[in-house]
Amino acid sequence: MKIYNTQSKTIEEFKPAKKEVGMYVCGPTVYSESHLGHAKSYIAFDILRRWIEYNGYLVTHVQNITDVSDETAQTALKFGKTEKEITEEYTEKFKTQMKALGNLEPHYTPKASEYVEKIAEITKNFLNVEKAYETEEGVYLKVESRDHGKLLGNSIDESIVEIDVDSGPKRSPHDFMLWGPELAGGETWNIEGLKPGRPGWHSECVMMASTILEMPLDIHCGGVDLIYPHHESEIIISECIFEKEYCNFWVHNGLMEDAEGKLSKSGKQRLTLSEIFKKNEPMQMRFYLLEHRYRENTPFDIESFENACEEYRALSRVAKKSMTYEKREIKSALLVEILEKIENNMDDDLNTPAVIELIREVDRMAKERLENESEMGQISSIYSIFKKTLGIFL
Repeated sequence: MKIYNTQSKTIEEFKPAKKEVGMYVCGPTVYSESHLGHAKSYIAFDILRRWIEYNGYLVTHVQNITDVSDETAQTALKFGKTEKEITEEYTEKFKTQMKALGNLEPHYTPKASEYVEKIAEITKNFLNVEKAYETEEGVYLKVESRDHGKLLGNSIDESIVEIDVDSGPKRSPHDFMLWGPELAGGETWNIEGLKPGRPGWHSECVMMASTILEMPLDIHCGGVDLIYPHHESEIIISECIFEKEYCNFWVHNGLMEDAEGKLSKSGKQRLTLSEIFKKNEPMQMRFYLLEHRYRENTPFDIESFENACEEYRALSRVAKKSMTYEKREIKSALLVEILEKIENNMDDDLNTPAVIELIREVDRMAKERLENESEMGQISSIYSIFKKTLGIFL
């Protein structure tokens, strides 16, 4: 099983030392409707989990909920609700939509708000050993330029030209916030030894991941837009706390975009899943995304999406009818070859587009056998593998 490791910049063998795999996925910041980018990201990591499990590992899947952020506070203020009311509403919508898309439920879905006291403690510890300093607007971790780069692989100074880690009265552009000030609309925590305030984003994920999973993490996942500053900063915080490697393997998915990039994060225009689901079934969206590599940016246009929806409806009818037959051991030379191709393509950095081509091949065989009333047990078994590993035809 080979996967692209962001840290090594190569496709390499993913072979954990133990059969129990700890998998941490950066979850959503719950201040608005879930969008196409969420669908792409969490379907990608659902496929990754499914394939790791197919290879005989036991996965502990942790996917956090970021319910403390500038955005959640601002949204609460805008709508005259509490931050908790806003985040609970969007968390439930997110979970419902991810289930509709066929994603397996994570084993743990910790909320950032549940780890505030832990974050406060490490913040105070950093202050005590002078690894952090306090300003009028919060507590910042001292960071040197050389501390960055494990994932970026380039000069941090080049990246900071475009993106600042955190704004505020900090001593160095590389420093980032561990504990921030009170925000209008947001919850405030009064922790002894710190000014009333709120936890920093990067600390949240470190504490959730390290509390639930064994360190170092076996695999950490997220969108490419999180590599810097979020994941780079997670590594720095973790290594300051534990003084050892934070994670063994990093996997990042590409973004959604249309021809003009309007669906990218920078475009500020996001087509929500609620809008998509009004006209199309969630499984059709899953199929569309599986036609593209998880690691590449996925183009989106209505015409190609509708074509994928129509094709999935046809493929699904044949698949579900085929799976009504009792499964039999796959012995025929042609189906054995197809099974080998499925496994080889999935082992090749989750090459789902190639597997979709195999579904089309099996579809043609299934229709012919159904028409001729031929033996369907082995075909049923192949479809069950598509179902288990790709999460389609549910």
